[in-house]
Amino acid sequence: MNAFLGIAREPIFSPGKVDADRAILDAVAGVLARRGHRVRIVSAEDPLTPPEHGTTVFTMSQGPRALATLREWERAGVRVVNAVSSILGCHRHRLRDQLVRVGVPTPETLVLEGEAPPAWPAWLVTDGGWLKRGDVHATEPDDVVPVRGSAAAMEAMARMRARGIARVALQRHVEGRVCKFYGAANGFLATFSPGGTSLALAAEQLAALRALAMAAARAVGLEVYGGDCVFSPSAGVALIDLNDWPSYGPCRAAAADAIADHLETPGGASDQ
Repeated sequence: MNAFLGIAREPIFSPGKVDADRAILDAVAGVLARRGHRVRIVSAEDPLTPPEHGTTVFTMSQGPRALATLREWERAGVRVVNAVSSILGCHRHRLRDQLVRVGVPTPETLVLEGEAPPAWPAWLVTDGGWLKRGDVHATEPDDVVPVRGSAAAMEAMARMRARGIARVALQRHVEGRVCKFYGAANGFLATFSPGGTSLALAAEQLAALRALAMAAARAVGLEVYGGDCVFSPSAGVALIDLNDWPSYGPCRAAAADAIADHLETPGGASDQ
């Protein structure tokens, strides 16, 4: 019997998904408890006290206060899944360079520090793009907006600046079939349409997606992850976004089993 501590995500970082995010955490905790382990869940907004020696922490927290505490625990030798560095690595202003460094295909992305670039890319008019806040993935709908042309991009940037968001990412729009994926470091992978329905992929498409997802997660250091990709007729599969510990809504039960398996593995052995 081992000890586990789950930390629920701060509601501000679960826009419209507070219950769904809590559900996957509870599901993982339930699997571990049924296997005879001692499991406790707290909120990232609660005062976090150091766990007993040998406890594995599994966390969905994203706020700076909780992450600072978890980083202290990591330095003291506590295993934290996902690691704080990987959670922060999902911030878009960091993610782009990490993906490019290891050759993960991703749409062209500009990170803007609150100012317009010297020259807007031509594709902003021809293809359009997506303006996204540059840190956490979303706390409200206006954190990710479609834009076409410099005027629309400037207007969206101004709205974000007014909300205190200085750093944004402008990502080129790629036409194609969008796919959501949910994974874990032990090889679990599930794919769905953006609406959460099952998705029929050819064997070579699934193999390409698996390689893409694993390479992206490995680059950031994620063990429990999800994301979005697009299958383009001309350019193959490209990663649009990568998230630490999503809600796994369409595959919660299977994901909970796989995540529990991974948490039970000493040191988090990986198939990636």
